[in-house]
Amino acid sequence: MADKDLWPDQDISSSADDIRIAETLQRAIALFPEQWAAAAARLRAGDLVDDLVNVSPGAYDHTASSLLASASAWAYSDNEEVIRMLERRGFSNVCVTVTFNNQGFLMDSLVHFVLSRDGRVGILVFRGSQLQPLTNWLANINMKTEAFYAAGRVHGGFYHGILSVWSRVRNYLVAAQNGESICGASLRDAISKRCAQEPSMEDVRVSCDEVSGLLRQGDESRKKERLRSMVGALEDALRFKMEALYITGHSLGGALAVLAAALIYSDEKLRELRPLLRGIYTFGQPMVGDQAFATKFQGEFGNKLFRHVYSRDIIPHLPPRSAGIFEHFGQEYISSIEGWISNRGPTAGQVRIGGVAMLGSALSWLSEQFSPRGLLPDLGPVGWLAKKLVPPFLREPLLLRYSLGDHMPINYLRVSRGPVPGSEFL
Repeated sequence: MADKDLWPDQDISSSADDIRIAETLQRAIALFPEQWAAAAARLRAGDLVDDLVNVSPGAYDHTASSLLASASAWAYSDNEEVIRMLERRGFSNVCVTVTFNNQGFLMDSLVHFVLSRDGRVGILVFRGSQLQPLTNWLANINMKTEAFYAAGRVHGGFYHGILSVWSRVRNYLVAAQNGESICGASLRDAISKRCAQEPSMEDVRVSCDEVSGLLRQGDESRKKERLRSMVGALEDALRFKMEALYITGHSLGGALAVLAAALIYSDEKLRELRPLLRGIYTFGQPMVGDQAFATKFQGEFGNKLFRHVYSRDIIPHLPPRSAGIFEHFGQEYISSIEGWISNRGPTAGQVRIGGVAMLGSALSWLSEQFSPRGLLPDLGPVGWLAKKLVPPFLREPLLLRYSLGDHMPINYLRVSRGPVPGSEFL
């Protein structure tokens, strides 16, 4: 099979860095065509990567939702765990992690930028609030609003959180857009966490030198064994420009994801990134800004923002009205036994008093642990009559309308992955 058939749109001589490597590749392809055809198929048309690239901007995609729910849930882990869990889901990747921790500024931000091995799909995933340190929670309650360019006002703690990591994240996005190695970019950024080892063209050059020697020898088995190993190295070394970008996060991470998209749409130097953005998928996301902010960015990327709300999760109803007027935008999806479905009713609105609502949601969660049948005992016919005649707000007191337990990322992951217990770890 001719090399032009194996590598459409790719000029071997220019992609392989120099003519010597190109000549070796052409000889290797001629000697071992089936393996190269398989490598080309994986590189150019990997099922999951191809599906993610082909999602239309503004179209909700359940495959993307499932993968991004996994990324959001595992973002609370370290860099290597994020890579491992996404690999298990069929997304071969490299990942760089950016952190910013300054207790004086009440900030503890972390974001993973995950890029498919071929460079075509990028996932920007922000970590949510952790139980520790306290700075996470102090940032959450730092609700004094700040102006966001000329587009209304936003939650001050969230805004500081995104700004603390944005300059480095922006560099990685630009590198991926240009087809450059994000691992190479991370080496220039001493603050970034270690990037998973990524093969380079130097690895391919060494491999080509070895293969050139083998091609002059007569040992066919050694040739084939070495060429098999070259296939994997070349799949990693030959990368493409990023063709699709997804942004995601759970809880606080969802709020930062929205602000990241808003920054992309507010920076003219990032204009070329906007068509690549397939969707912002958030899980248990609080409100980010006021009505002016929501109106402005509903027009910019509201059709690409998919907010997921699990059952009675309290967090999408925050910040409370007592902290000012905040408003959601985008498309809301709610949990059901069938999975995520578009919410045709009213979207999540603000609670009035945050402290009371949070206390009630915590009590509701505790009641669920000790009362599996719910808040009302089963009283037979009397109980059935009570549920029919007593108004909902009396059957389930306002204090217990929401649940903090429903905010756990594992709930969002299970709805996205399916109801089988343990599937979130597979």
